[in-house]
Amino acid sequence: MSVSPESPRPLRGGVGDVDAWRGALREALVELDAIPIGDTGGRADYTGWAHQLDLGYLTLTDVGSHPVRVVRTPRMLAGNQDDFFMLSIAQEVSYASQENRRFRLHRRDAILLDSTVPFQLRADGFAHHLVLTLPRADLTRVMPEARERVGRRIGADNPVLAVLRAAIAEIYAGEDRFDPQLLPELGHTLRELVFSVLRSHEPADQAGTNALLGHRAQLLRMRDFVQRHLAEPDLSARTVAAAFGVSARYVEIVFRESGTSPARHIREARMEKARRILADPRQRQRPVAAIARSVGIESPTVFTRMFRQFHDITPREYRQSQTGGPKGRGVLP
Repeated sequence: MSVSPESPRPLRGGVGDVDAWRGALREALVELDAIPIGDTGGRADYTGWAHQLDLGYLTLTDVGSHPVRVVRTPRMLAGNQDDFFMLSIAQEVSYASQENRRFRLHRRDAILLDSTVPFQLRADGFAHHLVLTLPRADLTRVMPEARERVGRRIGADNPVLAVLRAAIAEIYAGEDRFDPQLLPELGHTLRELVFSVLRSHEPADQAGTNALLGHRAQLLRMRDFVQRHLAEPDLSARTVAAAFGVSARYVEIVFRESGTSPARHIREARMEKARRILADPRQRQRPVAAIARSVGIESPTVFTRMFRQFHDITPREYRQSQTGGPKGRGVLP
């Protein structure tokens, strides 16, 4: 399943009309009214889904629909026993309102919603949110002031929110391979990250942000930084340390706890990205030397030697094995 698809498409838990989607929302989240915008309700190619993962400490729900307005009305609150906080992360531009606060949510922004108070979410284009739902008691026990954060936009540039998004992406990427017994542990990790996101909602300096994050969360954040800077030849533990305002020794410790080192992880990330490029038929005419530079390796000789060390085959042989040319000596999955 894709966490942030470039174009809307049915996912597991997909439904064929807005009425069915409304029912799916009620089962996965809380009772909500879903009101089509434009011709959403009558279109034959309507796309909507509600796919939920029960992670013990909380639930993670991926919901999407063609343009729609979702409303939690006062009528729905009468005698209702639902008592949750929901951190909703926008995957597409949308609009949110609760507690007389109204925000335009950009992609990857988040907002904390209270199931006991009316709220509204609207999307004029495709609607797509990731929703983390946890009992009110869990959050207020740790953060008595959590109620004050309801209905406030949390910007996509919040560094702790970026870690939470990265963790969700990794969970979805490995969902089919996870041992069910690991799900509560993953839920615990996400819950702690939600707490950290809400604590870091007020502006904080880098040192304050670092203090909010444990090593596992820092590792996700550092891996994301490495992935975005692979093209830089001087990428190293020192580069990562400078970006996060910590020592190179601290970076070494964070990576060592995951069973590797910063240098090893950078090499692996470079070789994996190079492998994907070489296997891409759209990149068939791109010179191997140019691919090497795109992953931060300026010498084609060094690139070839390193690629062979990781994949037991040269870059040219691997490309040929993927494009129907003469076969190389090695075989990659």
